[in-house]
Order: sequence, then C-alpha cells, then structure tokens
Amino acid sequence: MRDLFSKCGANCSRCPAYRENVRSDEDRQRCSAGWHKYLGARLSVERCYCDGCQTPDDENPVLVYGKYGCKIRRCAVFNGAETCAHCSAYPCEDVRTQFSFDSESRDKLAARLGIPIPEEEYLTFIEPYELHKHLDAILASLASEDIVEMAPVAVKPRVVDFPDDLPLPQEPFKALHRLLAGVGAVEGIPHVRLAALKERRRHLLKMLWMFGCFGEPREEGGSHLAIDSETYLAQKIQSSYSKVKDYLKILGEHGVHCEHIPLTKEGWLTPKGALRKGGWFLKLSFGDDASGVPALRALQNYTAKLNERYGGRAFRHFSAADMRVLKER
Repeated sequence: MRDLFSKCGANCSRCPAYRENVRSDEDRQRCSAGWHKYLGARLSVERCYCDGCQTPDDENPVLVYGKYGCKIRRCAVFNGAETCAHCSAYPCEDVRTQFSFDSESRDKLAARLGIPIPEEEYLTFIEPYELHKHLDAILASLASEDIVEMAPVAVKPRVVDFPDDLPLPQEPFKALHRLLAGVGAVEGIPHVRLAALKERRRHLLKMLWMFGCFGEPREEGGSHLAIDSETYLAQKIQSSYSKVKDYLKILGEHGVHCEHIPLTKEGWLTPKGALRKGGWFLKLSFGDDASGVPALRALQNYTAKLNERYGGRAFRHFSAADMRVLKER
C-alpha cells in the first residue's frame, strides 16, 4: 500500500485503525491495546476503525474522532488543502502544538516502559504519528503552485446597535456596549482556531456577566466588584489558572482591571494547575478609559434589567450587547 497521509500528517497507510489494516476483531484488539500502551489512549475495540480523513464528507466516512471532531481536518477542508503542509500558513501554532511523536519518542517510550520497542511495533504505533516529520517531508516535495493560500476567518460577533435614546446617562452604557461588542473579537485567524476563540469570547462575556449578576460592591482599595471562588467555579467558566490569567490579560486590554487575589500562600491550586474552591477571590474594576465607576454601576444595572426581563434567556441578549431593555420603564 502506498503511503497515504491524513490532513495533520499521520501516515494512514501504517495506522492500525485504517480500514485497509482492520480485517478482523483481533486487528481491532491489537490496535486498542497498542494505542493504550504507546499513546495512552483508551479507545474501545469498536472505535478502532477509520476510513481516513482524506475521505470526502459526502461519502460519510467513519473517522476515529468523528467527521467534525478534528479541528485540523475542518481547517484543511475549509481551505481546500490536501494536508497542512499544502497550506500557506504552515507551520501554524496549532499544528506545531498538536500531539506528535518526534525522533526521540522511541527512546523515551522505551525508557518509560523499561523494555526495547520492537521494530514492528515502532512502525505500527509510533512512526505513523510522527506528524511533524511527515509534514515537513511533504512540504519539501511541493512546488509553489501546490500551496494554497489560507483563507482567514474572524470572530466577529453580531451585536445590536446602541440605542441613542436611553432615558439614562449614556456614556457609561456606551462604554459598556463597546466592551461587550469588542471583547474577544479577532480577525485574520486560521479556521483551526475559530472554535477555540469563539469559546474564549463566550467565557470572557460570562466573566463580565458573572460580575454584573453576583459581584459584591467593595470600596477598599478603590471601587470594585468582588467574586468569591465558590461563585466563580459554580459558573463553569474555566478552572485552569493559566487560562484564567489569559482571560484577565485580555480584559485588561479593554480597560477592565480584573485580578486574582490569593488569600493563602498555598492550597488554592491543584497539582495540575486548576483552581480549587476557597483561598482566593476575583476583583473587577473599570479604568478611566472604560468610564470607571459609572460603567461598573452600569454593568450591574444592565444585568439586573436583563434578568428581570428575560430570565433564562438574559445572557443571550447580554452577548449581543442588546441594551434596548434599558429603554423600558
């Protein structure tokens, strides 16, 4: 069988789950056991079958991660690229951070397992997934006319225009409207990042929504809203501390000062970097370029009005910066 590579560079022709290599239940069992041993993947025997991600969608392929489960495949299909190496954006960040064995993986795995890895098992369970090596080799074989231009996409939310006839001081609400319309919006990104950045915007909005709904007004150290750890984690936004820090940085770029405040030196973080309940809180304030304290009060006023008017559908209107509710008396 000639080498056939997936969009991300896996060698399908050597993959034990590829349809040409699955001829019996024993083949599936060997695949499941080998993936568990070498990749740490626990897939059932039934799932160890794949038509290969080069199979067109209109043929309804059976894929290990589902037809729409792989963001890299979706991106390559969107751009019309045979593989990531055929794309003008290669090597993009998402491909380089995608799991891939490298030239040292065989020795590292052998050291972890405490036994040498037989050549047959290396060729079956490790070499097919040396993605970056395969993609670099494919790129080296291509002519310039084989490369397709990446089609950039954007996280550009649909928002409702600001109502100019509000019966309230307009500037704080205009500042809040600009914040809700702009936070997390981004242009010129590869399709592979679209879903993750849409989710990031939703999480940023959820953080602002949370402060508006549940924030406790405090004056110590300047006017701000405070959220305890239990309230934050109950919103199921993001428990990874590194992700939370990223979110706080993005909010800061929009004039929103949001800080994570530890109450103890240790104990508030799990060994894997997730936030625990207790031992910390979040505080939020608006800088002068975001209309300061009046905008903070506007946030609370706005979320209260939305909850009163729309109940369980309130966050949907908040995400669209729909402030027409403020015109109602």
